[in-house]
Amino acid sequence: CDQWNDQILSGEQCKGSIFRVDDPGLDSIINKSVVTCQHCNLPARPNVLLFHDTDENILSDISIQRERYQEWEMMVENDVSKGRSLVILELGCGVKVPAVRNESNEVLRDSLERARSSQT
Repeated sequence: CDQWNDQILSGEQCKGSIFRVDDPGLDSIINKSVVTCQHCNLPARPNVLLFHDTDENILSDISIQRERYQEWEMMVENDVSKGRSLVILELGCGVKVPAVRNESNEVLRDSLERARSSQT
């Protein structure tokens, strides 16, 4: 990933550029076999987290989403501590990658701990 970021994302205008591939104004770059950057015409990097990622476009968006998720989780824990019900559905998660199940278990555990502490 560092190699991708260092070699491909060398232009400053490319580093701050995120675009949707379903944007009708981008037909000229989407109708190619490889989606390219509108600034440097090199292959566009997908806007997904890769292992050991250093791309600031990706990391800043993930940081924002992580903060939003933490705020939501705190709201859920507060609601459970006030007696509201919590239902967690895992759909299509499978068993080989337990990340979703582990996070669900953590949310449940945190919510129950908060509910118990609010009752004492």
